[in-house]
Amino acid sequence: MLKSYCWKTVLAASLAAAAWGGTFGTVVSIGGEASDLALDETRGVLYIANLTGNQIDVMSLATNTIQTSMNVAAQPSSIALSPDDRFLVATNFGNTATPGSPTNALTVIDLTTQGVQTFSLGNPPLGVAFGADGIALVVTSTDFLLFDPTTGATQELDTLANVVANTLPVAPANFPADITTASVAASADGLFVYGLGGTTNTVTFLYDVNAKFIRPGGITTNTGVLGPRVVSMNHDGSLRMAGWVMLSSAGFSDYFPQHTNQFSVGSTAFDDSRGLLYAQIPAVAGEAPTLQVVTSSNLTLQERLQLPENLSGKSVLSNDSNTLYSISESGITVLPVGYLAQQHQVVAQQEDLIFRGNLCNPGVATQQLTIVDPGGNNTGFSISSDTVGVSVSPGAGVTPAVVTVSVDPTAFLGQAGTVAATLTIQSNAAINVIPAVRVLVNNAGPNQVGSIIDVPGTLTDIVADPVRNQFFVSRSDKNEILAFDGSSYAKIATLPTGNQPTTMAISFDQQYLMVGNVGSQLVNVYDLDTLQPDTPIILPPGYVAFSIASSANATLAQGAYYDGTFHILQLDIPQRTGTELPSLGVFTNLTNANTVLTTSQNGSTIFIAQADGTVYLYDATSNSFTVSRKDFTSLGGPYAASAFNQYVVGPNLLDSSLVPGIVFETGTGTPSGFAFVNETGFRTNAPPPPSSTSTTTTTPTTPTTPTTPTTTTTTTGNGQSTAPGVIQRIDMTNPSSSISSATAMAEAPLLGTTNSPFTRTIAPLANQTAIANLTVSGVTIMPWNYDASVAPPNITSVVNAGNMGTDIAPGGLISVFGTQLSPVNMTTSEIPLPTALANSCLSVNGLPVPILYVSPDQVNAQIPYQAIGDVTLILRTPGGQSNNYNLVIEPNAPSVFLASVGPETNIPTVVRNDDGELVTPSHPIHRESNTALIIYLTGLGPTAPPVGTGQSAPSNPLAVTLTQPTVTLGGVNLPVLFSGLAPGLVGVDQINVSVPFSVPDGMSVPLTITQGAVSTSVPERVVD
Repeated sequence: MLKSYCWKTVLAASLAAAAWGGTFGTVVSIGGEASDLALDETRGVLYIANLTGNQIDVMSLATNTIQTSMNVAAQPSSIALSPDDRFLVATNFGNTATPGSPTNALTVIDLTTQGVQTFSLGNPPLGVAFGADGIALVVTSTDFLLFDPTTGATQELDTLANVVANTLPVAPANFPADITTASVAASADGLFVYGLGGTTNTVTFLYDVNAKFIRPGGITTNTGVLGPRVVSMNHDGSLRMAGWVMLSSAGFSDYFPQHTNQFSVGSTAFDDSRGLLYAQIPAVAGEAPTLQVVTSSNLTLQERLQLPENLSGKSVLSNDSNTLYSISESGITVLPVGYLAQQHQVVAQQEDLIFRGNLCNPGVATQQLTIVDPGGNNTGFSISSDTVGVSVSPGAGVTPAVVTVSVDPTAFLGQAGTVAATLTIQSNAAINVIPAVRVLVNNAGPNQVGSIIDVPGTLTDIVADPVRNQFFVSRSDKNEILAFDGSSYAKIATLPTGNQPTTMAISFDQQYLMVGNVGSQLVNVYDLDTLQPDTPIILPPGYVAFSIASSANATLAQGAYYDGTFHILQLDIPQRTGTELPSLGVFTNLTNANTVLTTSQNGSTIFIAQADGTVYLYDATSNSFTVSRKDFTSLGGPYAASAFNQYVVGPNLLDSSLVPGIVFETGTGTPSGFAFVNETGFRTNAPPPPSSTSTTTTTPTTPTTPTTPTTTTTTTGNGQSTAPGVIQRIDMTNPSSSISSATAMAEAPLLGTTNSPFTRTIAPLANQTAIANLTVSGVTIMPWNYDASVAPPNITSVVNAGNMGTDIAPGGLISVFGTQLSPVNMTTSEIPLPTALANSCLSVNGLPVPILYVSPDQVNAQIPYQAIGDVTLILRTPGGQSNNYNLVIEPNAPSVFLASVGPETNIPTVVRNDDGELVTPSHPIHRESNTALIIYLTGLGPTAPPVGTGQSAPSNPLAVTLTQPTVTLGGVNLPVLFSGLAPGLVGVDQINVSVPFSVPDGMSVPLTITQGAVSTSVPERVVD
């Protein structure tokens, strides 16, 4: 598992490199320090508590200017507007230290009469908020008071203990949130009030307005470190934010793992109408101010917007959800969140571009990148590459725009792995932080094995279903699990998770996939048969799960507690609960921050490894922790457990008592992955990045262990190896420390980092046909017999992909049949189609051919539009080159696709436009209804406008066939309404026709398509 404890370093680097242009929001300066705000849409104003100005500033919502100010008692720290918009109540923070006298107070302003009353408070106030009943809850450092502004009556509701308030005066350069260290807010429906406060500690509370009852707010810490010091609630109070922590009715829910705890930098606000949370939660102190737009369900980042200055307190959303008013450094920042589509933004439609070097295309390779403004605006931008050999043309433009990315293979001649280049997009007008585009350049040689699947994002774990033919990859930056089919390797599902998933595990009964998240107090559970979410496992309050393993007796997890300690939890899958174990047998239950768990194939044991060198063994039979040792000063890399009492961590093989034995070789690189399959082991290594490595010599610390030190190399940043990795097959009945059957991979497996040293990057598939690996570009598929000798490919026939005939046209889809055409089955959804797939590539007269699908006996591809006449087709694989296969490409060769419907086969893909269903003998053409038909076929040839080979057809303008076909049904001409490429598809044509009443009826009426000198017919049933 790749846990990321280096987020702050990563984010600091990314923010420093971000392309900053325009900013989002208008700053209104108040000439003082804003401490709170209240929105009065009835009067069209915003009230701003000016703590240092001793006044309430009144801002016009129409002009965003301060129109007046109301003088009040000193230090107005918190304000609230009554539900009837009559009273504005302010607390005055006057906790002056001796020899001065405290001036804590409560100010009431009658907005209808402008009358002002001030009431003394015996203790420093933390905040005030109104409930729907018109009664204000006033919170002080010692009690909760109910205040009726109409009568001035005060009632103590409850007491508050152990809250210490700051005293005045404070040191310079402190801001309101640093001084009051408190925040109180009401839900929009007025039924709940939530707050936090404290300097030496942090106390939270929730007030139920109807029940007039105070209960704990879900967070209590013995320190005051929880920032930003601001709270917010959604409309009905079911979700609450306290600083960087989200709570629900069940307690702790989600949080932002990357935070600085600065009290006076940041803000949050819920937008229930859009299911969003607006948040500034700095990840690194001093970073440029940005507003994160995340989902309120699991904090998935949607976009980041550049702010003109830091927010520094409470935010409030207008009733129409279109304008957010936020306290900021100068006073107030007005954010038109409902009008983002009208703001200039720039994004690239593709996250990644991957260039696979292949023998069929040795020249400069190009791909197109589309850059848009999501709101449809015309926004200027520039784009540049950070890597020699990767270029972009043009280097600037206005959205929407298409640029061409070119890769010169001569710049990568000495590079056999994958180089990740970055395209940086900049815009002076765009308000968003523009994501960079990753360009992956793979230059694998013929001796390197593996089929690369591009999977963008931050990938943290990979597991295979032990029964079903599928595997899973966790993508933490999008809060999702990607499910892949184990035969075609196509993505079959995207499973939403909690915030930042990092670890996965299969339940011992093989029914559930469990996912731990570093930013959510739950373990997601999915049914492996349906790939649908099931009831999650709720962890103990304040815990998240970093690593999970399920044995025959217990399911355990490495739990991280919010106070910074780490413990082993036991998960009860039937009850969907988790509990902290009181001890690990005779050992204390206090683990290292970097701790991983894995179970043996038979579920008999769970192996636990820690970065500090400690290992544990849980025995399912005795339900006890039977071993704990510390034979190393540090550990990292792969970790695995076998059904035959063998365990691996890093390069070390441990026996049934976790005593170190063999140390596997590291001459081929740093260990990345290890997996046991019965009594066979698979391990992968990768050379570390040359400029970002650290080497640790790990010497066993007890006399019972080998005396040879172990060297473990990890990366110190985010860099991954650009050299190819190697995979080895090891006979675990007779393991050796030397290199055994090492095979070069197409690219390197992922390596750990200093702060996240453990890696799980190998997932052997259940049917033992392939091995999925987590690698630089995403996933690399290795055939199970990757180390077997491979024969050259042999082509036996080439047909069109429609009716499987020999008529083939430029741009048409074809199927190539033969033997040894590919080491694995693989389908691609990449657009444009790749010219190499699973290490197989086709060429026609030297032109690279885009490929859709490969298997050992079939390849589906698209003939280039430039190919015509007598051509020669050649297939190349790691096994060699096929013999020349000669064929004739006609100018036009219409061929209707055939499909299967239930038991019926070879059904022409002719669709009735009235219901979108295929025409079949049981669903015939009705001539009386003048029904239009849509015929799907291939081979109609070139179009206007022309469409590049491998590219999907446009929808506007439509790509129309240059040579118009004629269509008849039973000899009667059918009016052709459209003939051209099917929008959004590659190489698929469609003809739209209408059916007149004059066509004959019958069980097998010929539908004939003629184009140029070529005709094709399919039988159709026609009735009245």
